[in-house]
Amino acid sequence: MAADFKILGWSVTGLRCPDHDVSFEKSANEVHKISLLQMPNGTGKTTTLKLLRAALAGPEMWNNGSEQPINFRKDNSVTDGHFILRLLYNRTKRLTIEIHFDFNDNGKFTYYTTGPNGKDEGFHPPFDLKFILKPDFVKLLIFDGELAANLLSSSHTNAQNAIETMYQLYFFNRIKERIDEHWSKEANKVGSRGSAKEFTQRKNRVEALKKRVQLVNEKKNEDALSLDNAKKQVDQLETEFQKEIQKNQEDAFQLDLAKTRLANAEQDVSTLTMLTVTLMKNPPEFSLSFSDAILALKDNLDRVKLPGIAAREFFEEIADEDNCICGREIDDEVKEVIREGAQKYLGSEEVGVLNAMKSDIKERIVDLASEEQPLKLLIDQLEEAQQAEQLARQDLDTIKELASENDPNIRAIHTKISELKKTIGRLENEVLKYDNKTDDSDTGWNLENLERRKKQAEQDLAKVTDTIELKAKRDILCRILDSAYQTARESINEGVCNEANEKIKVLMPYNHIRISSINKSIKLADKEGGSVGETLSIGYAFLSTLLSNDTQHLPSVVDSPSGPVDLKIRPEIAKLIPRLGEQFIAFTISSEREGFIEPLIKASSEDINFLTLFRKEDITQDSSAKTVLGAKESNDGILVPGKIYFETFHKDNQ
Repeated sequence: MAADFKILGWSVTGLRCPDHDVSFEKSANEVHKISLLQMPNGTGKTTTLKLLRAALAGPEMWNNGSEQPINFRKDNSVTDGHFILRLLYNRTKRLTIEIHFDFNDNGKFTYYTTGPNGKDEGFHPPFDLKFILKPDFVKLLIFDGELAANLLSSSHTNAQNAIETMYQLYFFNRIKERIDEHWSKEANKVGSRGSAKEFTQRKNRVEALKKRVQLVNEKKNEDALSLDNAKKQVDQLETEFQKEIQKNQEDAFQLDLAKTRLANAEQDVSTLTMLTVTLMKNPPEFSLSFSDAILALKDNLDRVKLPGIAAREFFEEIADEDNCICGREIDDEVKEVIREGAQKYLGSEEVGVLNAMKSDIKERIVDLASEEQPLKLLIDQLEEAQQAEQLARQDLDTIKELASENDPNIRAIHTKISELKKTIGRLENEVLKYDNKTDDSDTGWNLENLERRKKQAEQDLAKVTDTIELKAKRDILCRILDSAYQTARESINEGVCNEANEKIKVLMPYNHIRISSINKSIKLADKEGGSVGETLSIGYAFLSTLLSNDTQHLPSVVDSPSGPVDLKIRPEIAKLIPRLGEQFIAFTISSEREGFIEPLIKASSEDINFLTLFRKEDITQDSSAKTVLGAKESNDGILVPGKIYFETFHKDNQ
């Protein structure tokens, strides 16, 4: 199933950016291959990007709770707002996705979808696009520096998910589901060779366990996502809190000091904990009575002369000879006597263990009784360090609370952080149940246990319905599909890695950074991460490899395509952009033009669509913009087409 859609344009009214209506259409059912939308800082570029993601991915994009509809309100006088996204799919069909914001009662939103059958409430993309228009994949289509960093982060799964979505590897699971459905239907047809009651019970148990596995799997993923989102929100709010508090130098100084004290205290606790755990592996450290008992064991071994000089094998070897070491002939009767006597001696392995044990006792425990116990000292130090950590944390919380009392913005952020931390604590306790293997029942929460119980229930059902052979065939097919999925995944990942690395060589010819593998996230060879420029270049290489294929035709929307990249790399990125797909839309600011625009024009086989959007408050640009042919003016913004205006905009301010 190929995915094919383009962005024709969008319109915005009443939201946190200038009202505007932008079009990327070149002619009927055709779009410009490359469009650059220049929006200076403060114009609402971030808002527009968020609206694009929300329109393409549907209501799921709002599920993490990081954005609230009320936050998109232009100002307090506005009661509603609209974002309307116009798409072209399958070359000729048009699709409109609208988000209507109602800012009464803290704000809410409603989706509308307009397609061949008219306008319907809700998010209803056509079947051909449903597998693409999902939050994780849409985030990849709308690319920014944060996403580039996430592709390299082990806590994110964008890279692998994107590959599996693009190459539709989920079909392997769908085939397995159909095979399972076939076996279930056949089992129902055959019925039971026993009682009807037994058949019904076993069938119902299989169905119940299937539903339970699905429910637990979904709930586990949902809780993990909620926990991850809550932690991300805390990180974002902590950054905002830091920015706000920096406005007051004294508060900022006290906060940094308290953070340093807490970090040092946490390091002390971590170091002492590791030392304590290491010592706890030695039982005599717990108590002198352990030490005394082990020393007594060594003394007793010495007293009875164990392990002794000779080992059992020595006598068994003598019994195998025809003559004794003293020269006497050994007959069968004597051989048997020697072998029986050998059983009184320890084997070579036991001798080695006892000698090693006695040596360790001598080296590590003999002087322990005369020394003060290191473990006890460490535990005392650890308790003191934990108390110091607790006090440092309390001091930090106190400083934050005092700062919050003086500033409403800080207070609001601090309150949100406190609430989120409670949520994180609750979720962390909640996810523990998924690892609890002692909860082994049909209604448990451990997936490993549930899968095992489901497998046994299916086996029981197969026995009672005489479908054991059919079930065995089903299991073989499922194993083949699992193997095929794994082989396909590894092969595709390897191909993507190799092609992306070739592009990285072009982007950074004097840099040896390379992708070694893709396992959930992108793994770099011999490095954990890279600079901002390196990370963005790797992201471009991966994105262009993924999206430039013969089966999928998708747009790319990029925020600041060259912003954090130095002037040497900008021309190489510009050359790569025309290969990103059939439509490339970039949000830029004036400082990103240098070293990027001209190489991009040369690399492009078609004319580039240049657009500039700014607020009317920018009076220096108002008069000249209104004279440009095709300029569109709204209540609070001006949208100007053309390369000339694009390149001269804010030129004096650079």
